Amino acid sequence: MTAAARGRCVRSSRELWTILLGRSALRELNQIEAELSKHWQRLLEGLSYYKPPSPNSAEKVKANKDVASPLKELGLRISKFLGLDEEQSVQLLQCYLQEDYRGTRGSLKQDERQSQALILKIADYYYEERTCILRCVLHLLTYFQDERHPYRVEYADCVDKLEKELVTKYRQQFEELYKTEAPTWETHGNLMIIVLQRSLNMLYGPKR
Repeated sequence: MTAAARGRCVRSSRELWTILLGRSALRELNQIEAELSKHWQRLLEGLSYYKPPSPNSAEKVKANKDVASPLKELGLRISKFLGLDEEQSVQLLQCYLQEDYRGTRGSLKQDERQSQALILKIADYYYEERTCILRCVLHLLTYFQDERHPYRVEYADCVDKLEKELVTKYRQQFEELYKTEAPTWETHGNLMIIVLQRSLNMLYGPKR
């Protein structure tokens, strides 16, 4: 963990994805089984694992003495920007600092322009996290019946836990996403304008 990250980061979805691919230090069968046993509920919840902000969650963040004040402040800004639960926003920030951030704790105290750039990077990290949850589920469903796969038994045990509710929950998520309005600066703050511009540039190229 870098000096910038204080507090223990929960297992990120990207890290779990790396473990399931066999690309981490955790490769033993009992280790794979333990990871799936810890995180199968997150895989079942899918994108609904991420909750909306709430006054109760915000108060818990403010009262948490194990998280440094600069992380709390930045976490609350991330929560507003992403429309994400305040506690989950702080966890997301801690995971980003642990896995991707190359600065120091002191460098988190930046001017507004640098702070906005950092929030945009964390937003990219957040959307990758969402994608990795779906990748993990797809990976399990692809290989849990493959006799040649070294983790087939562990995958099959996890799929047994998922199968009763998986289709129903994921269909419900799809229907909810389909009805959800696109974020705007009014709902997510001024930075959302930059995100929308970046998205349009990816689709149509930069404005000339």
